[in-house]
Amino acid sequence: MRRGTIIILLLFGILSGYGQEKAGQVDLFCGAELNYNDTDFKRLYNVLINLTPGVKWNMGHGWETAGQLSFAAVNYGYPDKYNSLRLGIVALSKELAFAKDQHLKFTGGLFSRERYGLDARWMMPVNSWLMLQAQAGLTSSWWCSTKEQTFDGKDWTVTAVAGANFWIDKWTTEFRISGGRYINKDYGVEGEVYCHFRHCSIGAFAQYFEPYVSPYISNTYRYAGGFKVVMMIPPYKKSDKKFRVRPASNFRLTYNAQANGYSMKMYHTDPEENEREYQTNVKWGTGLYR
Repeated sequence: MRRGTIIILLLFGILSGYGQEKAGQVDLFCGAELNYNDTDFKRLYNVLINLTPGVKWNMGHGWETAGQLSFAAVNYGYPDKYNSLRLGIVALSKELAFAKDQHLKFTGGLFSRERYGLDARWMMPVNSWLMLQAQAGLTSSWWCSTKEQTFDGKDWTVTAVAGANFWIDKWTTEFRISGGRYINKDYGVEGEVYCHFRHCSIGAFAQYFEPYVSPYISNTYRYAGGFKVVMMIPPYKKSDKKFRVRPASNFRLTYNAQANGYSMKMYHTDPEENEREYQTNVKWGTGLYR
């Protein structure tokens, strides 16, 4: 099983961001997603490896359609519902820029973490070292697979996260601070630092959030932390081709000490979203090198 896991990750990589500039361009891509936990006394780890083929269509004038499917290649210990072919993301987005440095992106559709609804992103570079940003959403829960389809439609959740990014150009290092309300209606704040290299970003983070009582450990969690690695996968250069077939754009690894699977969780609106690339086409920080 370990050999199979390594081969899948090397072939596809874990999903992350990939810039699209040319109107009318269609990208077909595939990634892999590895999930594991040690909460089952029957085995050392529960393991779930999903293959995640997807498509993006850049329609021009800031409009983009994205879709993603997901199915389990390996499932040891996770619920059987993950064995069926299921939708991952189906979303329509519109990006626009106005005034001096106002960047907005609106998205509607089915998002990750089994949420659907509307999402808005805002980014505003203040100067070369400071950028303000915010995200707001209105979502409810959903599940759609070849076996079952459910859309809650009742328990709508308002999410709102705001923060600031600080850029040190000499060391291509970025500090971020953010906080707000997340999809489980919990509140928290997070601090991050990333060192950006040519095709790789390495970062550390710390979180402080509302108490969460774990059903497995007699502790009340208020904080967590860890590190993240985002490694871009070739091809790095933009292409003028109207149709491209490629792997997912990067390998992404997150380690979170005292992760509880509940606190400070947010959805993705882009099947290749990641911490290295901003979700608007802003010329600031790592966006200068797109």
